Amino acid sequence: MQYLISAIDPIKNSGGNKAKKDIDFFASQLNDTGVIHVKIYYTRLQRYLLTRLSIIRLVKTHPADRYILQFPISTPYVLRQFIEVIHKYTNAKIDLFIHDLPALQLSMEDKERELVLFNQVDNLIVHNQAMKKWLTDNDVQTNMIELGLFDYDNEQPMQKKQEYDPANFTICFPGNLAKSTFLTKVNLSYRLNIYGPNKLDSYPEGIRYCGQYTPEELPKHLTEDFGLIWDGNSIETCSGTFGEYLKYNNPHKTSLYLSTGIPVIIWDQAALAPLIKESGAGICISSLTELDNVLLSLTNEQYQLMKRNAEKLGKKLREGYYTKHALTKLNMNE
Repeated sequence: MQYLISAIDPIKNSGGNKAKKDIDFFASQLNDTGVIHVKIYYTRLQRYLLTRLSIIRLVKTHPADRYILQFPISTPYVLRQFIEVIHKYTNAKIDLFIHDLPALQLSMEDKERELVLFNQVDNLIVHNQAMKKWLTDNDVQTNMIELGLFDYDNEQPMQKKQEYDPANFTICFPGNLAKSTFLTKVNLSYRLNIYGPNKLDSYPEGIRYCGQYTPEELPKHLTEDFGLIWDGNSIETCSGTFGEYLKYNNPHKTSLYLSTGIPVIIWDQAALAPLIKESGAGICISSLTELDNVLLSLTNEQYQLMKRNAEKLGKKLREGYYTKHALTKLNMNE
């Protein structure tokens, strides 16, 4: 028996919570996997006094051969307590299912503290080969399993096939708009519909703000021809902290697009670019300045093929293929 342990913040309505909930959902469909939700303690005093006692109670009431923690989980202190308690009171394996990698963005001291914890567990489920390489290059010796893509439990109908019409072509981009400063510099012939919190006071002509929705509601509002994967402060390349992060992570919006049947436009240096290219589910570009010419040269036949490929991947995401494969592989590696 194995348990997946999740700390989901009920206050936050974000893609990060959606990703954790979906992994809970698909993991629970496996015969040998249970799901446990742990309480989040917000104050430092509560974490110090109650966390260890709560974890001891958890492992005693839910004995298992393996505990899989969705990471990040609250604070590094909480993760250390999980590792210490499980090692002290059980012979179970400890694995981390990585959603985000703060170590890539932390100061050197905090980065080293996090990487030390990674070496104290048995397995890591990482996003992709690029993330695995970065961790290996930074002296993480723990066995790693590549996820591939985040699954997306999408109850909305798959977007219907549509003809490619250059005169009415649209692109969508949902997310935390405060950090997507490249949007203030975009100059496209096509309409770019943006969704999410923290919109700026004004955007260039051609960008239309379409509101903010929950991750569950958002797919039914996405009727655009492509979904954009881009970040940072430049349209020439993905730069800055958020732009550089695309070289290592699997943006959750990629799964949102594909599970809705929408092909992807992605930076060609992003970690997911090889998967998008090989699957034929979208377009890889080096700069947003080249996007007009790329889309203008696209034929209806080429677009329809990309859309079918996006739908093919999207069906796998709706079924939890990647989550189930990664969790099953944990036991195969023993």
